[in-house]
Amino acid sequence: MPDAIIAPDLCEVVDAASGAIRLADQTALTQLTAVRVLPQRRWVFRAQWSGKAVFAKVFVGAQAAKYAARDAQGVGWLTQAGLATPALLWQGESADQRARVLIYAAIAPADNADVLYQSLPSAQGLALLKQLVQTLAAQHAAGLIQTDLHLKNFLLADGQVWSLDGDGIQQARLSKRRAYRQLAELLSKIQVLDQHAWVAPLLAAYDAARGWQATLVPATLLAWAKQMKAQEVERYVTRKIFRTCSDVTWQQTSQSAQAVSTTGGLHVTDLPALEVAMHVGQVLKPGNTCTVVHTHLQDQSVVIKRYNIKDWLHGLGRAWRPSRAAASWRNAHRLQYYGMLTPQPLLMYERRYCGMRGRAYFVSAYSPWPDAQAFFQQCHDQALRQHVVQQLVTLCYQWFLLKVSHGDMKASNLQVTDRGDIVVIDLDSMQQHRRTQMALRAHAKDIRRLLQNWQADTSLYNALVKSFSLIYQDHTPLKLAGISI
Repeated sequence: MPDAIIAPDLCEVVDAASGAIRLADQTALTQLTAVRVLPQRRWVFRAQWSGKAVFAKVFVGAQAAKYAARDAQGVGWLTQAGLATPALLWQGESADQRARVLIYAAIAPADNADVLYQSLPSAQGLALLKQLVQTLAAQHAAGLIQTDLHLKNFLLADGQVWSLDGDGIQQARLSKRRAYRQLAELLSKIQVLDQHAWVAPLLAAYDAARGWQATLVPATLLAWAKQMKAQEVERYVTRKIFRTCSDVTWQQTSQSAQAVSTTGGLHVTDLPALEVAMHVGQVLKPGNTCTVVHTHLQDQSVVIKRYNIKDWLHGLGRAWRPSRAAASWRNAHRLQYYGMLTPQPLLMYERRYCGMRGRAYFVSAYSPWPDAQAFFQQCHDQALRQHVVQQLVTLCYQWFLLKVSHGDMKASNLQVTDRGDIVVIDLDSMQQHRRTQMALRAHAKDIRRLLQNWQADTSLYNALVKSFSLIYQDHTPLKLAGISI
């Protein structure tokens, strides 16, 4: 997930009048832009200091000195090993002694590896990952490991990889298995289709950089990477987004619980405001258990999905389970974490009675795109139609590899952008399965439901079936779905 943009003056050591951080040596960090925040622990700022462009890490809280020392030590180890890392220009306290500060030279111009990976075509993306693998191998050869390995921890400048985040660097004696597990962790940070396509060349690049004979099979490395990614995503969607963090503001009272995206432009709301917004909006879907409305909330165009309670018996059955609004909130973040398109989740609200859940609301950004049924009826550009067919099937294949099922693959739940990308909505039935057989059965059901949308359109139906047979390397779910290959 992208880091939230947070106002620098929310940091307790930023002077409210000047917008600067005064340092113990009488200099100051000015022109602050917060680029990463760990609440009550660390702020990372882009800034100016003594006429230089710098990055400053500001550590706050009871353990600020410990974390600052660990960060500086990690950078020292990287430097001693001859690995490129931004120079530490200054370290010390803020003038008010409330924070420890490390100031690093800014490497410019430079691209963050995570941002660069997202923008590159496939061949260049593989070349980038090979560079990162070689850098990781150099760290391991020097007896260094990253305890929090992310693509964001690398910069690319003039064809050279720079290692960031000294806080996560530790000295260690690495067994081959532990080194390969680190490689799997790096592999887990890329998209699942790239994992499958690139696992063999990236493993070969690592072995070559270490001067090792190939002893690990790519399938094992891939299995580790997928397991790590699934665990990472599950931690994020079950814990992090249901508490206050850099991405979410969480508020809970005796009568309600709500989560609000910090980047969505909404702020904490109340039940009357949600009901008024629904009353004046356009009803997209009426229903006893669910009402969907396009409306405006806090001057934003949104879709509010209200999960109704039909009667006391229905309410009793829902009271102890996570609400369907919470499921939609969780699954929207899941899709975004995997790099898939869904309207931005903005807010989740649950009524509470002595800890029991009642009526719940899920608010997302309004998506203006036509659904897949309308798109194919209106579009006569054959190249675009074929592109969308491939995108639909590729999305399904990604879900198959991730053991994700949607649960209701109606065409109305799949929107198509003007570029032919697929936007997925109606996520309250989505699941990521742990058991392979359960995932396989659910995926086959998704495929059957998707094809049912166009059974009457023989040409489109056949195009989808052909695309399934070409894109899926494993035809097992297709056969289970009744597709003849």
